[in-house]
Amino acid sequence: MAQFLSSFMQRAFLLTLLATGITGCANLTDMVDFDDPQIELLGLEPMAGSGMEARFLVRLRIVNPNGIPLDIDGMSYDVFLRDNKVLSGVSNEGISIGAYSEGTAELEVAAGMFGSLALLRDLMASPVDGGLPYRLNAKISRKGLGGAIRVSREGELDLGVAGR
Repeated sequence: MAQFLSSFMQRAFLLTLLATGITGCANLTDMVDFDDPQIELLGLEPMAGSGMEARFLVRLRIVNPNGIPLDIDGMSYDVFLRDNKVLSGVSNEGISIGAYSEGTAELEVAAGMFGSLALLRDLMASPVDGGLPYRLNAKISRKGLGGAIRVSREGELDLGVAGR
């Protein structure tokens, strides 16, 4: 009888383990059907600097096209203007974007001196006629086992140049 109970308990344990594994795989399918969020640069505002460092407030719109909330632990980001890396920063401020929703994040960034000088040289050699092309690269860290998402966005900043 003891051998029967031992065999029964082993089978019950294996069955429970198998059921748990199947449930875990079912949860992974939610992660497989996950679309990357969309990020749009809404604005760039100068802030009070410190010494030779220029600081800016970057406003981003984050769109979550998924049926599950997007819980963000932190971000790292770079902003390129005319292919010159001029702004970079990190934020550990958490933000939650609901399912099929959007939210706004405000992040402080510092201007890199070398990228800024390269941009200034580029603008002097070839002045802006209309918008200034930008590229935003962001790494978004999700809470839990979600891992990191890398997103890139390109567009033009309207500088309101007169005489167009």
